[in-house]
Amino acid sequence: MTFVWTITIPKVCDILLFLFRLTISQPYRSTGTMENAVVLLCKRGDVSCGVLLERTLSFQSLMTKLCAKWKDLTEGSFSLSFSVAGHPQCLLECDEDLCVLYALTLSSRTEFVDVAVVKDLVDTSMVSTVVDVCSSSGDVGCDQLVLLDCVGTQVDLPPSFSDNNKSKVLKSAGWCTAIVGVGQVFVDGAVGFRDALSMYSLFHGFKYVYAKNDAQTVKAVCLERHTSKECNWIVKAKLEMPSGYFVIKQFVGEHTCGDASLSYSSSRSTSSFVSRLVSEDMRSDESKRPVEVMKDMKKDYGVEITYRRAWMAVKKARAHVYGDYMESFKELSWYVGAFRASNPDSMCVLERHDSDHFKRMFLGFAACKYGFTFCRPILFVDSTFLKSTHNGCLLSACAKDGNQGLYPLCLAVVDSENYENWHWFMEQLKDFLEDGRVLVFVSDRHDGLLQAVKQIFPSSPHSHCLVHLKENLKKRFGGLDNSKKKYLLNLFNLCAYAPTVREFEKLMNKLKKEGGVKVSAFLDTLDNEHWCHAYFPGKRYGELSSNLVECFNNWIKKERSLPITLLFDKIRLKIMEQLSARRSISMKWKGVICPIMEKKFKGLFNVSKTWAISRSSDDLYEVRCDPSVSVNIASRSCSCGEWQINSFPCAHAFCALKRAGKNLNDYVDHYYSVHAFQNTYSKSINPVPTIWKDVTVGSDGNVLLPPLCNKRPPGRPRTERIPSTGVKTRKITCGRCGQVGRHNRARCKEPLEH
Repeated sequence: MTFVWTITIPKVCDILLFLFRLTISQPYRSTGTMENAVVLLCKRGDVSCGVLLERTLSFQSLMTKLCAKWKDLTEGSFSLSFSVAGHPQCLLECDEDLCVLYALTLSSRTEFVDVAVVKDLVDTSMVSTVVDVCSSSGDVGCDQLVLLDCVGTQVDLPPSFSDNNKSKVLKSAGWCTAIVGVGQVFVDGAVGFRDALSMYSLFHGFKYVYAKNDAQTVKAVCLERHTSKECNWIVKAKLEMPSGYFVIKQFVGEHTCGDASLSYSSSRSTSSFVSRLVSEDMRSDESKRPVEVMKDMKKDYGVEITYRRAWMAVKKARAHVYGDYMESFKELSWYVGAFRASNPDSMCVLERHDSDHFKRMFLGFAACKYGFTFCRPILFVDSTFLKSTHNGCLLSACAKDGNQGLYPLCLAVVDSENYENWHWFMEQLKDFLEDGRVLVFVSDRHDGLLQAVKQIFPSSPHSHCLVHLKENLKKRFGGLDNSKKKYLLNLFNLCAYAPTVREFEKLMNKLKKEGGVKVSAFLDTLDNEHWCHAYFPGKRYGELSSNLVECFNNWIKKERSLPITLLFDKIRLKIMEQLSARRSISMKWKGVICPIMEKKFKGLFNVSKTWAISRSSDDLYEVRCDPSVSVNIASRSCSCGEWQINSFPCAHAFCALKRAGKNLNDYVDHYYSVHAFQNTYSKSINPVPTIWKDVTVGSDGNVLLPPLCNKRPPGRPRTERIPSTGVKTRKITCGRCGQVGRHNRARCKEPLEH
């Protein structure tokens, strides 16, 4: 038997969830009357409003204000609740609950509190029918309730189970009340009012146009009102004298144009406006890119901007945080004087054209010069391009400390990488170092660099970077499979490391034979004394590549986009901090030689465990391995050649020294000792304070102007280095600058005097 009851009950429907964001407001500078207040940011559908919650506000007044905001709400028809950590639903029903909420927000300094408003709408004109069906078959359970409206249509109120539907708190949440109403004061004048108007429109997703916009009056209307006269939204502010403040005189905040005009983007999100938003992020990340700004604006503010606008915003933000590129050259003369005053033994050379335009600048640190005397006499030199407005090129010389670490010595900024600038850099380097040792240079095969080193340091051997040579060799492998290419590269590598002339010639003949005509022709262009161990005339301690200076270029990657004065100062700071950090670390070392070299001894011990050793005399030993070698302890030599090349005992020498009962540390070059390392970092680079910097720098007439205008090549500016090929090409004469080199008029980037 089936029983059917028809029951009349009040219908519960239209359950609306309001999400309120409560933020502790700062003293409101526009009016000065809202200190220690809490703002309820209330959103209903697509319309938002703000309710000011002061300490003296009663619960009844809060209910009245909410009802005044939405005319369809009546007192007693909705309830309030809020959530805090660990308590997802706290009732808000009286003055005491309101005070508790206010106190919790102030004491915990919580930025956001979720408050839910549930509206219970009772409509007696609508009757729901509850049908209770008890089936004797048991297919349908008893007491199953189905809500039906008066015409029998089922009410569908499904909950949302998707996390994507949850509202995310954006950084723009406070923009809701950027425009409050008539009488609001903006102490920043028209600029402050326009920024507030932009924030307000971006938060609410509408577009507006200026009906009037000048220094005295700013009037804006909704875009729909401007085009079709269908919206009432309008705001007008005027300048008040003598305060100079902007005050809102007219404000109609209700839009009657509907929700179809809502938009994520707006022409009012100008590059200047965006730059002020991202300036703090730019301060912590100098290399922030426009693409990242576009993503951040969408993620943090819900605003879409174009790439062009993001690019302009990044440029303006950098100028605001780090200073303008053009103005930075005016400060450079002051910086040179301040640097010389704080670091008197250091070297700083600034050259300018006859027209007072910047030409080039060299900076060498006295602390690094002193420390270099305890490093191996090897200099790694290279260049890298700058990313500033005026392009330019940074030349640098670095060394290696006893622990195989990067040790920068000096740097220079020039207009381009050519023979003239390399020759000037080598002249400054020679005057700066004053080192009586024979220096060994390691670099790529740039023609200007090769000529400059040969002329300024005629007795210094010059090693070509093996990594660059291998990259050049790869280009001769056309038509070969990958396994063949790897085999030939490995063979070329063996040629470079071959310790004897006999072994080198044997491997070289094999490489030419198997590599073919192109490989053989390339090898014939190389001078053996510049790249292989067997013929190299100097002592380079096993260093065959200039990767170290490439590491330096990557180390200063972010600084390369800064204005010229800040570029030098930021690099000075990094080197200063590096010297201090490594000085502190080395004081904790207990050994005799540096940790990296200690690890090499452990590796040699594992390799030589199975070798047999025979003694010939006190200093002469034979190590029987495959093949056997002879070790002379007195002359620090081994027939394998590695001890002489690296100035560090090889595995054979390790065995002989252990058999002879010698102290291994006594046969390690002193450059690898902890004592030498500590001396390397014993000096400091002094700070260059700006506290007494003259704010009118450059006003004395001694103004340094930016570099002469460079002709920018077509296409997007480079941000990554193009590897040097080192391939000798036909010399051509440029029709624009007249120089002999590798470029023509179309690709000329040399500055020309006007």
